[in-house]
Amino acid sequence: MQDFNTIYELMENAFPPEEYRSYAEQKALLEREDYHIHIYEKQDKLAAFCAIYNLQELTFIEHIAVNEDFRGQGMGSKIMKEVITSSDKPIILEVEPPEREENAARRVRFYEKLGFHLHDFPYEQPPLRQGEAPLPLQLMSYPYAYEAEAFERVKDTILQSVYGI
Repeated sequence: MQDFNTIYELMENAFPPEEYRSYAEQKALLEREDYHIHIYEKQDKLAAFCAIYNLQELTFIEHIAVNEDFRGQGMGSKIMKEVITSSDKPIILEVEPPEREENAARRVRFYEKLGFHLHDFPYEQPPLRQGEAPLPLQLMSYPYAYEAEAFERVKDTILQSVYGI
């Protein structure tokens, strides 16, 4: 695997601090059997990565990031299509509410073009760092949208399996 330091550096550049764990906690996830970081290299550089939990009922994408040197070249779409074709389970990911800012709305549109569905049900990402507040986010799912009861089961699975709550 590419040096974890390089992956973490891209994570720091691509996400606000409240959306990823400390270096030690993030690296510790690599010990989990259900957690994998898929890396994509171009020109001998880390071009992108996708961090995924392969849970029993679903695939949860925790992070996907493309190095700014390689953005706009279709790499994000390629990675997501690879995840979609390789998963035999529903795929779930978290997004910032689209009304929060234009970049959040752009990301939601990106996932919708790939067939993901945005859910309006309440969802908060638990704090990833001590002393932080929960982060109001929304879940997106592929290949179908969930009704309220099924959404709650998916949410509970993520909170228990990913965040240990």
